[in-house]
Amino acid sequence: MAEDSVSKTLEELSKKLDLIMKRLEALEMLILENPKYSELAPLLRLTRAGVGIYGEPLKLLERLKRAERLLKIRKEIARDEISRCIIQALAIRGPLNISALTRQVRMMRGKASRRIIRARLKHLEAEGIVRESKGYGKTYELTD
Repeated sequence: MAEDSVSKTLEELSKKLDLIMKRLEALEMLILENPKYSELAPLLRLTRAGVGIYGEPLKLLERLKRAERLLKIRKEIARDEISRCIIQALAIRGPLNISALTRQVRMMRGKASRRIIRARLKHLEAEGIVRESKGYGKTYELTD
């Protein structure tokens, strides 16, 4: 019950921050169009950057909650150390490619091979736990 309320609170905060960012962006566009207010543009950019800083910890918390939920539901994955490390690395770092995941798993457990990480990722992808994310290269992220 408390876990559900924390999830809802995180989601609400994330939506509010997104709304604030959109409004600041609209204000910045208005200020840039009107030369009379040009001296305010740097201040508005700083404000937008400051608000953006709060968004990253919220995204991290959402990923950590998602990983925790996945590991509670899927006991067989929680018992597999490599899969658990992959999920934890994706939760902490966000989308990563196979090389970056191998480095993260190596730091967590002392050893890791790209071949094994790739095989586990294929298994986790088939299970619906991770997915290939959009962007440059072949990166993976936790599913919702």
